[in-house]
Amino acid sequence: MRVSRRRGRVRLQFLPTEALVLAAFFDEIAESIEADALAGDDPVRMRLFPAAYPNDADADDEYRSFTESGLRAERSARAQACSEQLRRGADVTLADGEGERWLQALNDLRLALGTRLDITEDEPDLDPSEPDFHERSAYYWLTALQDSLVRALMD
Repeated sequence: MRVSRRRGRVRLQFLPTEALVLAAFFDEIAESIEADALAGDDPVRMRLFPAAYPNDADADDEYRSFTESGLRAERSARAQACSEQLRRGADVTLADGEGERWLQALNDLRLALGTRLDITEDEPDLDPSEPDFHERSAYYWLTALQDSLVRALMD
């Protein structure tokens, strides 16, 4: 993966395998969000759609009834758009506004994966002998991609 900025345009260059894996991640999260496949008490759903009124279940249910469907559609559409760009090629040049969409979609991926892995701020170093080594490696790769994109957008 390489993220660069030239003449005001951000360019994301992936190895073909990286592009395929990232597109699959985007597809998976888009499908689970759009289809409302996450149970109400699923930790990923709770992380992606936190309670607006944590101390008032009735108010929170009412708020969700008005907002969550739209938020699910937005999140799913962002992930799908990123996946479509990757499926057209491993070299992606972002047009105006697409950088923000990519950051939001990457953040959703990281939140979902980090929640599933129970990642905290005080994470130990990666250990190849751990059963979730590959998933944790993917999380850290997504983190590096997001950080590189933020830096490129700030230049």
